[in-house]
Amino acid sequence: MKLYSQLLEVFTIREIKSSYKASLLGILWIILYPLMTTFFLSFLFERIIKITNDDVPYFVFLLSGLIFWNFFQQGVIMAKDSLVWNREVVTKTTFSKEVLPLSLIFSKIPDFFVNLIMLFIFLAIFGFKIKIIFISILLSIIPVLLFAGGIGFVFAITNAIFRDFGKLIEFFLMIFFYATPILYSESIIPKKYLWLAMINPLALIISFVRNLLFHDSIRIDLFIISLAISFIIFLVGIFFFRKFEKKIVDLI
Repeated sequence: MKLYSQLLEVFTIREIKSSYKASLLGILWIILYPLMTTFFLSFLFERIIKITNDDVPYFVFLLSGLIFWNFFQQGVIMAKDSLVWNREVVTKTTFSKEVLPLSLIFSKIPDFFVNLIMLFIFLAIFGFKIKIIFISILLSIIPVLLFAGGIGFVFAITNAIFRDFGKLIEFFLMIFFYATPILYSESIIPKKYLWLAMINPLALIISFVRNLLFHDSIRIDLFIISLAISFIIFLVGIFFFRKFEKKIVDLI
């Protein structure tokens, strides 16, 4: 277990360093990317399409969902290529290869915390009082990590075996983005389709965060359900990964 954690730490730190050492914008891009995305989507959906959220300014409403989506999406996209990017390591050394997709997901944690701070700054700008209870938002990263890890395990294996699978993954993520209440509130979802949001760990955790930030309500039930579903998906993902882990050496 100690060796496993050390490997995870080494690969994670390596990825964090390599992500920004060759970047002209560096850490500034961590802030600019979600900001530009939020400004564009806010203008498009609030001003043109006229999607509104009466209780909360749409900009911070949207940003509160996007920072979790970006963390999940970027982690999964990087995890899917983890085995291909590390082909030499995978084929020539023996170690717990699941640390590769996990390390890439973990490497996005610093970005998430920077974006979380940015969200608090904009909440203050829009007149929201920053409360000590908001610290519980830090717990929300746990189910998102588990969910991204489970999906990342499956995508890493399938993408290594079927290289064209990466295009399907991008299509899946696009559909999943619009199916998750990020641009809109789950309150507008027809009741007969609401169960889709209730089995989506990301939708549940975003709802948990929005209830906390905008309504001073700690919906612990949403957190627990999201954590439970994410944990199951993580277990299924790691089972799938380990089942094909040895075969991947000959196929990659």
